[in-house]
Parts: sequence; structure tokens; C-alpha cells
Amino acid sequence: MVLTYTLNIPDAPNNPSNDQPNMKTNTNSISDIIDVDHYTFDKTPSGKHRQVTLAGKNVAGVQADPASTIYSDSGIANTVAELRYRNQSGIFPLSLIRAYGIIQNGAIVGSQSINVSAVAAPVGSSTTVTLTSNAVTGTSYGVLALSTVSTAVTYTILSSTQFRISGAGPANTVTFVVFQL
Repeated sequence: MVLTYTLNIPDAPNNPSNDQPNMKTNTNSISDIIDVDHYTFDKTPSGKHRQVTLAGKNVAGVQADPASTIYSDSGIANTVAELRYRNQSGIFPLSLIRAYGIIQNGAIVGSQSINVSAVAAPVGSSTTVTLTSNAVTGTSYGVLALSTVSTAVTYTILSSTQFRISGAGPANTVTFVVFQL
């Protein structure tokens, strides 16, 4: 979206009737730009964000205390834009977590998952988790899994959409996080 806006309008030496068309365009452009990602003037709650859209991939400049920036840049594992936070201490990935879930009795607990499409019934002390398509790129991702019973929980990556958690039998509650840069 490209918005038209005329600077320095109204201008004191100008006849107001000459500036009126530009003032109307400016007013409408302000309303249009507020309506991007915000609740506009006639909506409740006016001025609050609906979402934040970042255009393209942008590299943030070096930050000096106390400034900080949230921006999008190419991901490490893929070229899709990823969210980053930069301050004077460094750059931190905000979109590191790719999937999450809690498994009880071999099934995901209610709505306690994101980017998980299925959990296979446990076989012995192993459970296979299937991620949604594009949750991760390739097989270079990590899994952190914790069990309520076993301290020896391990994982094996099977593909870009599946991994197996071992050491977590059907009676355990297992929480896992999938992460990737």
C-alpha cells in the first residue's frame, strides 16, 4: 500500500481553499495508515494493535543503551523471515520455538500443543510425534523433552516432520519443546 501525503499543508501563506484537497487527502491517508494493524478511529478499542506486520527482512543497526529493536531477518535454517530482538547486549531469536506439546497417556493434552499434528500411541517407552508441515526446516532442529517419571528422556529425529521421544512410557506426562534457529 502506498499512501499519498503532502507535507507542509496547510501552509500559512496559502489560501485555505487551495490547500483543502491536500488536507482531505492527508486526513484520509492518516486514517488509512492507522487502519493497518490497528483498530481505526471508529472501531473499539481505537488505536490499539490488532497485529504487527513487518515488511520484508530488515537488519537492525547497532543499538546503544537504552534502545532496542524488534525486526525480521532471514532465518538460519531457512530463508523465511524470522523475528529477532536486538539490544546493546546482542541479537536474540524471538521465533526460536517451533512446536510445543504436553503428552499424557499417549495423547496431546487438550489444547496444549502448537504445530503438532499427531502423537502416535506409545510403543514401550517410545512415542512418535508428528509436526505440522513447515514447523521446522529439514532435520537440524532440537527437542527438549521432560518426563514426570523418567530422568533419561531422549529424542531421535526421524524426519523434518517426525521425532521419537524415548524413555517416556504411556503412564508418564511428557512436555516437549522443538526449537530451531
